[in-house]
Amino acid sequence: MTCPIFFLIRNEDWPYPIYASDRLRDRKSVFLAHASTLPISSAFPTFLNHLTSLPSLKRATHCMYAYRTSGPNGPISGQHDGAESGSGDRLSRLLESSGCVNVVVVVSRWYGGVKLGSDRWKRISDVAKEALARGEFSNRNQPNNASTGIVRATKGRQRKK
Repeated sequence: MTCPIFFLIRNEDWPYPIYASDRLRDRKSVFLAHASTLPISSAFPTFLNHLTSLPSLKRATHCMYAYRTSGPNGPISGQHDGAESGSGDRLSRLLESSGCVNVVVVVSRWYGGVKLGSDRWKRISDVAKEALARGEFSNRNQPNNASTGIVRATKGRQRKK
């Protein structure tokens, strides 16, 4: 059995598949996201320890995340900015707007020495959406969405004739 490139093999540390985005490079910075099933919020430390122990992620300068699980009184969520102020909240809103439940998404950034300004928010969101789409997490609760689970709405301007 062959695995797609974005699927990391399960092991005893984390029993669920982990889906990764492609690495996105922008002005010497690199962004990479991972998404997985998170059955209960108390399992999050195990997932984060497993993910950050991977050799390819040890040198990341930023590690931001959000998770959303179901609880007896509604969704339970958590987030962390990883020194990218506001990124945890952005990822948390992405999970909520996508209808994701029992999901965790972690974005790693390797700072390349050049400040990206507000473009970093787009890069963080892009890789997170890609990892969630590869795992089809946004589809689980919204079966009528496209196969990627990402819907982009645009407002067109009407021209006068």
